[in-house]
Amino acid sequence: MDLFENFVNDIVFTDKKQIHTGIRRAEKQFSKIFSELGHKPINVLNLGFTNYLSLWLESIGINVDYNTVNHEKYDTVLAMDEYFTYSNDEAEQRELIDNTIDFVAKGGLLLTTIADYRNNPNHKKNLGDTSFVNISKDNYVIVEINTPDQTMPQSWEQTNFLIKNASSAIAFDQGRRRTLYFKQLAKYSNDKNCKQFGVLRDQYWKSPWKKSTEHIAWSRF
Repeated sequence: MDLFENFVNDIVFTDKKQIHTGIRRAEKQFSKIFSELGHKPINVLNLGFTNYLSLWLESIGINVDYNTVNHEKYDTVLAMDEYFTYSNDEAEQRELIDNTIDFVAKGGLLLTTIADYRNNPNHKKNLGDTSFVNISKDNYVIVEINTPDQTMPQSWEQTNFLIKNASSAIAFDQGRRRTLYFKQLAKYSNDKNCKQFGVLRDQYWKSPWKKSTEHIAWSRF
């Protein structure tokens, strides 16, 4: 495995029992969210990691494109798992957000997730999220090791260590990352003619390979 994404796609999402449970959980959570937002996904672009939300949408017959743009516009764009934080600097992050918004059709919805870096600045700690995951007959420990940038407080380098069955470890370089705050995303969205922006109350996103949860932000264009 050369990329952490390969672990997510080729191992995490191969356990049929966990997939079934995860899809049912996503159905319960996001059917309510889409109802509250008055939104019905039809044509979906998923950026970043595969996730239970995209798998649930596929399971009910909705078209989902993964990281490959096959249509000029989509009524629903998913940028989950802190997709926008995988950026070298502010300019690159802004460009990534702008380019993503360009895929959203008029009246469409962009969903993304954000950690609360203001109140819980894990990026400034050398030891980030640590989780234990059982997949089929194997167990995995995923440890995030951060190297904060001393000159740019919003940036850090991240390496994910994957330990299988307490016997072998692989290091995945996640590259340079940058925090994203709610007000910052709201401004960038408004600059791209966002009609509505919000952060869901009492609804949180949790990746199957992480212990911590993230807030769910939405923008309608």
